[in-house]
Amino acid sequence: MLKILLTLITAMIFTSAQTLQTIHLLGVEVEGNDETSANVVKYTSGLVEGKEIKPGDFGNAIKKLWETGIFADVQIHLDRETANGIYIIIEVKENPVLGEVRYEGGKKKKRDMEEDLGLRTGQRIHPHLAKESTEKIKKLFAEDGYLRAEVEAELTQGSLPNVRDITFKIKENKKVKIRDIQFIGAPAFKASKLRRQLKDTKVQKWYLFWRSNFEDDKFEADKNLLASFYRNNGYKDFRILSESIDYEEDGKGMIIKFLLYEGPQYYLRNISWEGNILYTENQLASVLNLERGMLYNNEEFTTAVFEHVHGLYMDKGYIYSTIEPQFIPAREDSLDVHFKITENHQVSVRNIDIAGNTKTRENVIRREMKIMPGDIFNRDLLMRSAREIWILNYFADVRPDVIPVDDDEIDLLVTVEEKSSDQANASIGFTAEYGIMGGAGVQFNNFMGKGQQLAFNFNQGTQFSFYSYNRPSQYRSYSLSFTDPMVNDTPVLAGFSAFYYLRGQNRFYSGIPLDREVFGGSVRLGRRLKWPDNYFRASWMLQGTNKRYRGDQTDLEAFLPQGIAETVGLSLTQVVSRDSRDHPEFPSRGSTFSWTSTLSGGPLSTPLLPVHENFHKHILKFDWFTPVVWKFVLVSSWQMGAINNLAADESDVSVVPWDDLFIMGGSGIPYGTMLRGYLDNTVGPYNLSRQYPRGGKVMMKYVSELRVSLSENPTVYGVIFGEMGNVWRDFSEADPFEMKKSAGFGIRMFMPMLGMLGFDLGYGFDDVQATERSPEGWRFHILFGMPF
Repeated sequence: MLKILLTLITAMIFTSAQTLQTIHLLGVEVEGNDETSANVVKYTSGLVEGKEIKPGDFGNAIKKLWETGIFADVQIHLDRETANGIYIIIEVKENPVLGEVRYEGGKKKKRDMEEDLGLRTGQRIHPHLAKESTEKIKKLFAEDGYLRAEVEAELTQGSLPNVRDITFKIKENKKVKIRDIQFIGAPAFKASKLRRQLKDTKVQKWYLFWRSNFEDDKFEADKNLLASFYRNNGYKDFRILSESIDYEEDGKGMIIKFLLYEGPQYYLRNISWEGNILYTENQLASVLNLERGMLYNNEEFTTAVFEHVHGLYMDKGYIYSTIEPQFIPAREDSLDVHFKITENHQVSVRNIDIAGNTKTRENVIRREMKIMPGDIFNRDLLMRSAREIWILNYFADVRPDVIPVDDDEIDLLVTVEEKSSDQANASIGFTAEYGIMGGAGVQFNNFMGKGQQLAFNFNQGTQFSFYSYNRPSQYRSYSLSFTDPMVNDTPVLAGFSAFYYLRGQNRFYSGIPLDREVFGGSVRLGRRLKWPDNYFRASWMLQGTNKRYRGDQTDLEAFLPQGIAETVGLSLTQVVSRDSRDHPEFPSRGSTFSWTSTLSGGPLSTPLLPVHENFHKHILKFDWFTPVVWKFVLVSSWQMGAINNLAADESDVSVVPWDDLFIMGGSGIPYGTMLRGYLDNTVGPYNLSRQYPRGGKVMMKYVSELRVSLSENPTVYGVIFGEMGNVWRDFSEADPFEMKKSAGFGIRMFMPMLGMLGFDLGYGFDDVQATERSPEGWRFHILFGMPF
């Protein structure tokens, strides 16, 4: 135990404090130190010969020595005093040094005990080490159900005078399981329903072997869950009077007993307001949205008051406003609620600070802020700013915080946690058309921390298939792209790309008996919009391509006008999109919308640059994300597309490229629309002999997915899906009720430096050609890496 003896020093301080501001330390002696050198004691305490010290330095010196953990006792004595200063003695008693650590019993847990205790030979044994270690061991055994384990720590003389060995004697006793959970004083609900409210404290039947053992921390959390259940069902006055644990005679089972006070079940009656000036009572009542006769629900009530109503004031800058609900029992089963509001005054934002951005430049984060220094504080804009930063997908966490400065100003602190957003992907996939495909590339989604995207990818088909003796077609692709989403921190996007691909002939999966080699490039401009709202974006892309076809002359003449072997394309694409998702990888709220229109050839064709590809194409897509319960999210999607040729002069050669037509089925790789449960690129119109599919001019697809989050970092989620879609030759054949349907399940994983990994197993309910009327059956779809 620490003893602080100021002895004569205290008397000297009182007698000289009025005349002396400092004391000259003439000499320091150290006594009682066996292994610790005198200099270590002096310099650690700060009491060194020749130093001028203040009276308070003695207390600080003792504190510093005690905090080292080396000493069990520290005393400071006045040795003698002269006219020039004083001489002192620092007397210490060292803690013993830990020698061997032994465990008797509990051999199955020896490694866990060593890791959990972290005891090392040579460390100092502080006074509470034995007790703390025994408690840790008991907790370790309790996690495995040995709730009645006995642990005793014994210190013995070690190999040297100041060394002590420690021995832990462990008696596990019998493993204890929860046999029953009883509730006394709970007539409102069945015991079985109350037991279900406990998340981790469960009755352990022999056939429920996966249930965890009793743990104190989880038990406390479950008590709070039980209280929340009652208070969310009208029992505002509910409380747990006591809880007890009884052990069975054989020591193998325990019975948990709760003594409860339920109290009356309340309904809301009258609601009144006081102190509101900024908003009328009708406005507040509309936002509160709690009606007379509603069952009291503590969670809904708290959200309505402190999120919705208080949010009105927070969005206007009244950050120091308070809303105090006062409950007045009206009858045995009714509550009147009187809200006392103190509005206070508006506050403005002084500074906005960014923390945690170890890679991303600060301006990339600041340009996403919807609230600026000097603005009146607005909570909604602060939350929107956090969402905009989050959706960049550069950070694992984004935490906005409000720091009060004074009555009129606040500071905002946005703390981010960087994650790996760049990808060095090595992808392997399988398509029926191109067989096993492999590729690699780099994709910098936050290039040099500037928020720019730079990507280079290549893919190569192996022409090897597991499922067919026929040799798959050739496939090769290269691409390079760069995008700056906010040029010079303005809402203007700019980018470019260059690409090359070779797709070999394959009648069955693409309907094209020609090899196609494509060279192309594009430039892109875009802008963030303020109307209809600031979730909208628009971009325009000018793309040029040169396509070369190789094959028999008969096939060239059959599939290309006048049998030409080379075409030129020049297109202008406009994309209008809206994205209000709350998360880039696993959104649970919000929606996305995109409308893509492409004009190729037509007015873009000139005598100097004749364009052979003349068409207009439009794709409309909606996605909705709705939270269901717990970690489940319902995703609904609708997509429609149409393409048609443009009239060209009789002397001109006009082509609608096959890879711009719609085709559906499988994973949608390397082109086409995904429809799981069917082979790749097999859903759509077929040739006259129904031997192979041809692309269509009209496409429609519906998807419903139920997703469940399995991990937040990295993002992993499971999915159950049902979808249907089809492709028609033209609008005259389109029928929204003639759909190819499928259902199945899968999993998605977003891995750092790899991107997305997906596995789907889908069952196709229809025949792709509608001739045999037999279901397609089960199809497995696999995707490694993030497709470019």
